[in-house]
Amino acid sequence: MTTSLRDVSFKYLRETDDNIPADTGVSNLTIDFSPGSCTLITGSSGSGKSTVLKLLNGLIPELYEGDLSGRTLLGGLDTASTDIQRLGQTAGMVFQNPRSQFFTANVLEELAFASENAGEAPETTAQYVAAAINTWGIRPLMNRSLQGLSGGESQLVACAAAMVGPQKILLLDEPTSNLSPAAIDLFTAVLQRLKTAGWTLIVAEHRVYPLNKITDWTVIMREGRITYQLRGDEFFAIPEMKRRELGLRTLTKPQPQLRHAASEMVAPAVTAPGVEVRNLRFSYGKRQVLGIEELCLAAGSVVALTGPNGAGKTTLARTLVGLAKPQKNTEIKFQGKVCDCAERQKRSALVMQDVNRQLFAETVAQEVSLGNGEMPREQIEALLEELGLKGLEQRHPMTLSGGQKQRLVIANAVASDAQLYVFDEPTSGVDYGHLMSISSLIRRLAGRGKSVLVISHDLEFINEVADRHLQLEPFDKVGYDQIQDLSVNHRTPGGKTRDI
Repeated sequence: MTTSLRDVSFKYLRETDDNIPADTGVSNLTIDFSPGSCTLITGSSGSGKSTVLKLLNGLIPELYEGDLSGRTLLGGLDTASTDIQRLGQTAGMVFQNPRSQFFTANVLEELAFASENAGEAPETTAQYVAAAINTWGIRPLMNRSLQGLSGGESQLVACAAAMVGPQKILLLDEPTSNLSPAAIDLFTAVLQRLKTAGWTLIVAEHRVYPLNKITDWTVIMREGRITYQLRGDEFFAIPEMKRRELGLRTLTKPQPQLRHAASEMVAPAVTAPGVEVRNLRFSYGKRQVLGIEELCLAAGSVVALTGPNGAGKTTLARTLVGLAKPQKNTEIKFQGKVCDCAERQKRSALVMQDVNRQLFAETVAQEVSLGNGEMPREQIEALLEELGLKGLEQRHPMTLSGGQKQRLVIANAVASDAQLYVFDEPTSGVDYGHLMSISSLIRRLAGRGKSVLVISHDLEFINEVADRHLQLEPFDKVGYDQIQDLSVNHRTPGGKTRDI
């Protein structure tokens, strides 16, 4: 059954003041998605990748008002004239922010929701759900609440839910953005199995290397238009210089190689000790999540923290900045002073994994200065230009693409005068050029004597930005102490040696 776009153009219409332009959308797109094939759609942030998926799943024109021309077919169905519920049984969709598509309270209910809502027989729904659980290896999550999942776990659950039903088409928007390296390996293996089983896969991604050997065709987009359509092998053979010129992320799996030498870790002018942690323990009810004997985030340094999905990285971030209260006897010092939760909040800036929770202002320009006092217009404009947001000053923040929202929250954090900066997956949904600009901004924060913690699975980014690379292991696997230093040969208390 045909899935394709034929000379499709779409321009978003927005109920805004006349002086705020509508999105360009996409123009003159013609793409064929062969049954059983994998198509990668990549390009700069805001280039129209997500719009292509919204066209295919029928959200355009069902939910998004705009000027639409051309014809879009999904499994032989005209998306403009077909009921959206029927389209939902033709293709599964995983959004850029998977939490935005959850409807229930726990994992098992979420997996069954769409099939039950479509009126499938209970035994049929049970078969679909069992297949999805086994395919994505998420059985340990079955009794978990959706609210308690990490970002990576949420993505895996959303991927599983998208294949529950009779559909054989899967639409994925930045599906690896929050996944650990182990989860990416699982993701890649699952996609290969689905493709072998006849599924049609359409993936919008910046982090493209996991799709090597799977992709049949690659579509490169810029400003709503197609700039290249290449066979998969042609795309992954693009020379390095051309790859950078096109603004694409690495085409090969990155290897650990920190650019910043240990001698650069602390700026010579910095004498403050930064942020020091002793005996940090944190539990959710009876389940202990964190047990960290010692952690130092030196002033003037950028420390990268990795670890498996669900290890407690985001919980550590929330504890450090004062949004979560650790158990008694935990000691957290800022520049030599023990600080309680309220004091840590005053001295910290956090960029969350889900940046939608941090957007409050009515315009992009107002968002940059929110909570940062009076800022000169020139300073706001310079920050926005550096992060690729120039020209969007009067747009509402919630109308931006996922990558643009990410960079806007980063701009707000950078504009503050905090002592500790914590960035939780700051490069999810960003292209190569913006990865480099974010790295540059974070390095400048360190140069100003700030302590910076970057929580990320993105090794390409870590290699560019970090002085040290630490790993957080799940507490239930290693107990006290969870932190391992992967920057150098390091012998942990348990006697393990890691060399990365």
